Amino acid sequence: MEQVESDEGEEREETVEEKIERLAVEIQDIQEQGERLLRSLSAITIPPVPEPLLKLRRAVKEKETERELLLEDQRASKVVEEYLKENPSILEKVDECPICLEPIFDVDKASFFICCGKPMCGSCKEPLLAAGNDICPFCRGPFPSGGEELSILRTKAAQGKAWAQCILGQKFYYGLTGLVEDDQKAESLLRSAADQGHAGAQYYLGQYERQKDNVVEACRQFEAAASQGNMAALSALAMFYYQGDVVGQDDMEAVRIATVSARLQNANPFANEVLGHYFALGEGGLERSRVRSVHYWKPAIEEFDLHPETTRRYALALIDISSTYYPDCIMFPSGDNNWPQALFWFRRADAELTDAETDPFVESYESEIR
Repeated sequence: MEQVESDEGEEREETVEEKIERLAVEIQDIQEQGERLLRSLSAITIPPVPEPLLKLRRAVKEKETERELLLEDQRASKVVEEYLKENPSILEKVDECPICLEPIFDVDKASFFICCGKPMCGSCKEPLLAAGNDICPFCRGPFPSGGEELSILRTKAAQGKAWAQCILGQKFYYGLTGLVEDDQKAESLLRSAADQGHAGAQYYLGQYERQKDNVVEACRQFEAAASQGNMAALSALAMFYYQGDVVGQDDMEAVRIATVSARLQNANPFANEVLGHYFALGEGGLERSRVRSVHYWKPAIEEFDLHPETTRRYALALIDISSTYYPDCIMFPSGDNNWPQALFWFRRADAELTDAETDPFVESYESEIR
């Protein structure tokens, strides 16, 4: 943020709203500079576009991207604030990190210590692991080894501890820590924990039921988990509203709960996929924005295997951004050419789609660079 002068003549940091307004003025000024430069040129050969014009276009791209993401941050923050006001019990039910006392929404980055069952958020866990500490910060006992861990989990699960049943159920389901995959044991443990109201078990049981095509039961479990602040379950519900499974298609609700999930559980792949889709099409109450669709799709596609059609849409969005700011360019400023990255994702998607046809954009670009 830049420093601005207050009404009293003192310097202060500009607000987000002031920065958004300033960027809009700067963008308009740069665009006018570009128009004047174009009028001053008798002709433009392709390639190359004059370097001064490329610099102006890059400046517009950078400032418009910054402004778009600031606006998106405002929109998402408002949606989350309204959602938590409408569902105040979530903050009462969600697990709280005993160290920083913040709610644990991002369960994928959190840890449950097997020795005592206490949770810890990802932000507090990382420095603990980086320091090589092998003592539990809660019960002060040593962290159990792999064999000890299983023994503790079995004992705690047999005693009816929901957190232990949930973790052991996951291990049986995925065949972790030397256990053989066993769907029956996994389901039994997860269902026992879910019946006790354990949000994590309800989410994993919902995933299990969805894979068996029991979508009604899966939706029920996801709703129960989401009501306790499980953002992974909320993103699964967003996919249901997006696809129209069980609950019926509702674009506005899909956008609303996907926004909450994506904000509170960083880089949630399902939530990011949904938001990228709606921003790309300008549906669900959102204005069309390639910048915002790429913003949401990028971390999800690079870290997770999303549907190949989504990957193709992501590649098209990258091309669209380059074409918008450099419509008459074959050569691009360093770092601004999205085509190679787009081609990579096109090929990745086409390899998974047996009936896929090569996109004409891809054919055109490949012929240019040969």
